[in-house]
Amino acid sequence: MLSVRRDTNQDGVSSQMGQWLRRWGYRAYFRLVRVNYEKRLYARPNRTPIATFRSYDLINRHGSDRMLEALRNHCHSDAIVYDIGANVGIYSLAIAMAEPACRVLAFEPAPTTVEHFRANLARNALDDRVDLYPCGIGAKNEQRQFYVSTFPELSGFDRESATRWGATVADTTLVRVQRLDDIIETAPPPDVIKLDVEGAGPAVLEGGHRTLDSERPVIIIEPHTTGLSEDPETTMRKQLEEHGYQIYDHGEYWSCLPEYESDY
Repeated sequence: MLSVRRDTNQDGVSSQMGQWLRRWGYRAYFRLVRVNYEKRLYARPNRTPIATFRSYDLINRHGSDRMLEALRNHCHSDAIVYDIGANVGIYSLAIAMAEPACRVLAFEPAPTTVEHFRANLARNALDDRVDLYPCGIGAKNEQRQFYVSTFPELSGFDRESATRWGATVADTTLVRVQRLDDIIETAPPPDVIKLDVEGAGPAVLEGGHRTLDSERPVIIIEPHTTGLSEDPETTMRKQLEEHGYQIYDHGEYWSCLPEYESDY
């Protein structure tokens, strides 16, 4: 009995040590990346399954990304692609490089991340193919508090999302949020939407009822459920089914097709 307790305790200590090393390793990495973006020191080749471009990130991002391949497969030659939750622009840049006739509208609310996206955009001279909107997409037009995480990719509109995996909140700021239905009043409507918003997917879909019904875009979603107390996955399934979408669950991502394309 004592040996079992000792082993269990050792496992617990090892697990805590692993979490501590991972947390501080991530923080050190993101600090280095931030300096690289601010100084624009080195833009390394970022190789994805569909295109290669330069990025100021220090590791190769999405090098074997099936979701990115699926997104490209649904882009016809002159498609309008909405990248919602664009982060530093990896998906936007890859699509713009792979499909030069496509137009990408990218939406990212985190102010520092927006500046990093702009650095990548300028380095690849893709300003004429990618429009960057420094805002979030949600259920209504408003100013919302945004939680900036020490792991930048976890930043979002709720504290829980920003503190997953041992991260903490580094800062809070007010950011602009717009409804998808209002975006399409002044911008070309989407043929394809990529949605990756750290658990805020239901709010995006709620603000896009008219877009889903009238434009019938293909939607590629990374659902994000790990570490969240609520279940955005179930809510999104219900929303999409109410709008006549077929949902194909590929594990790491969903492809959501309007009824007329369900045999794609």
